Amino acid sequence: MSQKIEATDVTEEEALNAVFFERADEFIKQANEFCRPPKGQQTKPEELRGQVSAAMLFGTARFNTWVAANNFKDGNEMRDAKDQVMSYILQQFQMMLEDNYDEYCDQFENYLRFRKNEEFHAHKHDHKHEH
Repeated sequence: MSQKIEATDVTEEEALNAVFFERADEFIKQANEFCRPPKGQQTKPEELRGQVSAAMLFGTARFNTWVAANNFKDGNEMRDAKDQVMSYILQQFQMMLEDNYDEYCDQFENYLRFRKNEEFHAHKHDHKHEH
C-alpha cells in the first residue's frame, strides 16, 4: 500500500535535498558513462576509473573556485580570503568523503556485487606484513 504524498507535505528543506541528490546523481551517471570503454578499445577498468576520477576532481576544483570568485570584488580580495575558502571547501569534501567511504565499507558486498564480472587484482589490496 503506497501513500500519495501531496506537494504541501514536502518541506522546502526536503525539496532542496531532493534537488541536491538529483544533481549529484546526474554527475555520477555522467561519470559512469565516461567509465565505459569506447567500443573496440581494451582500456583497463581501473585505469579508466582513475582518469575519470581525476577529471572530476579537477572539474570540481575549477567549478568551486569559480563559485568562490563570484563572491569577491577583485582578485586581491579573493586572495585574502583563500585560507577561509579552502578550509570550508576541504572541510565539506572531507565530511562527504568520510560519509560515503563509511557507507561503502558497510555496504561493500552490495555496492560492488557486479565487480565479479571484471578481473580484480587481489595483490593490489594484499595487506600482509612480514615481521
